[in-house]
Order: sequence, then structure tokens, then C-alpha cells
Amino acid sequence: MRPHNDNTSPDVLHFPRRNIFSPQEASHYLGIAPLRLRIMKWLRCGPKPISINRETFYTEAELRNFRLGLIHAVGVEENGGPYRERYMAGLQGEKPAMDPLVTLLSANLIRRRAIGLSLWGLLALGIGIDLILF
Repeated sequence: MRPHNDNTSPDVLHFPRRNIFSPQEASHYLGIAPLRLRIMKWLRCGPKPISINRETFYTEAELRNFRLGLIHAVGVEENGGPYRERYMAGLQGEKPAMDPLVTLLSANLIRRRAIGLSLWGLLALGIGIDLILF
């Protein structure tokens, strides 16, 4: 989403003082792959999406809070710190740059959520089998 938008394109939304991103733009904003953002949406462990006409969008504030939450969880300072300066120096090209720290942290988040869901699923399956047999 670009703040200087004339709203002529049907796939771009612009609200005053509130930027809305498509999933592709949101993954570029976070510095992760679009598939990883989709998996986080399915597991409900990523940024909170909003739905407009059954299409998924993300607000810039929600993406920023999610990113800062991931980075602060490991004790890295982003604003004015050496990590952010080095990452922003690599964004000079047109190609979407992958942020290695956010990529690793989101992979860890997905892994933890998938393990938790599978363990709860196995527990429910075990209780169901126990109730059927006894």
C-alpha cells in the first residue's frame, strides 16, 4: 500500500491514517515468505488479519506490533539498533528482501504452535479412544 494512492486500482485500499496491506505486501513488510504468513494465519499464531469481502488484509499497525513482539521476545532492539540499520541497508534493491531474524522467529513460532496443536490432538484422540473402549 502506498500512502499517495489515488484509489483507481481495484486491488489497493486506502483508509485515512490507516494503511491496509494484502497478504503479499504484508509478507514483504515483515520480510518473510508469503507461504509462511499463510501458515501462520491457518495456525492462528501470526498477525491478526481483517476480512473485507472475504479477502484477507492486514493493517500496518498490527504487522508492526507483531514484528516488534517477535524481535523483543529475543531481546533485540530494532529502533536505532545495529540490526535494523544493517537490514535496511540491504533493502536498496527492488526485490523483496527476506529478514533472516524474523524468518527464524516465525519458523520457531510455527513449529511451537504445530507441536502444541498435535499434542492436544493426540490427547483428545486418546481420551476419545479411552471413552469408546471403557
